[in-house]
Amino acid sequence: MRKFILLGAAAAMAFAEITTVQVSPEAIKNYKQIVDIRTPSEWAETGVIKGAKTITFNPADKDSFLNELKANLDLKKPVALICRSGRRSAAAAMAIDSPELNIINLDGGMSSLINQGYETAPYQK
Repeated sequence: MRKFILLGAAAAMAFAEITTVQVSPEAIKNYKQIVDIRTPSEWAETGVIKGAKTITFNPADKDSFLNELKANLDLKKPVALICRSGRRSAAAAMAIDSPELNIINLDGGMSSLINQGYETAPYQK
């Protein structure tokens, strides 16, 4: 019995802290590091959050995604991920799971944010 408890505790500690927050223009003001994980065509279509990093998430190459995050962000601080609806950002958060990370999934994504009246910045290549 004791072995199962220890294994369960070790497994729980091996995961990132992932928080899901309903996206809103007010909520995004709380995050200094936002990563838009959509594709360049999606960024061009709708624009992006002012100041957000644009790093496409490819589920088949999560190591490259994590390396891009490490190169562009301070991973000791919370990182908010956003996509079109919140599904890809939730999947990305789980894929890069690490005990050192504090990931916020902005649920509802850019679609919800734009529907709430948020004015995006034009995407710059």
